[in-house]
Amino acid sequence: MYRRRVRLAGLALALVTVGGALTACGSDAFERCVPEAADTAGAAQLAGTFDGELKAKGARLVLTLTPGTVQGGTFTAENWPTGDSSFHAHPGKTFSGSGTWQVQAPVSAKGRTMLVLDFTEAEGFLQGDTLDKLSIGIDAKRTFVYDDPDPDVCPKFRLRLRQG
Repeated sequence: MYRRRVRLAGLALALVTVGGALTACGSDAFERCVPEAADTAGAAQLAGTFDGELKAKGARLVLTLTPGTVQGGTFTAENWPTGDSSFHAHPGKTFSGSGTWQVQAPVSAKGRTMLVLDFTEAEGFLQGDTLDKLSIGIDAKRTFVYDDPDPDVCPKFRLRLRQG
């Protein structure tokens, strides 16, 4: 009887752990899938090459600081998705482009710092018909930019800053 209870308790713990890992972004007990959205972040923390994961697989974003600019610079994007308001569920065909970027401070007390991309010569899609505003997540080991439609679910469209 004791063994059965231990086995059932272990099974319940495994189901809770696996279920949480598949649907939620993580908890204090386990590393989050991406760092929590930042209240503050600086452009210098973001400069570099980001590689896509999950729905962003194949996408690349290179952020370069512009000398004399404190909050941004220029960028190039490869295999970047188009899409309208249904972007979160169904990203559209991809394109490569460039433009300028900046770190936007929170607009409210509950807000978060965002990476804002301004594509130049947006060809093949309408202005605003692509993902141009991303959450920023930074912890001691990782830096991510990601689409965050639901903070309780691990973001599917995310890019990670290369280390080194």
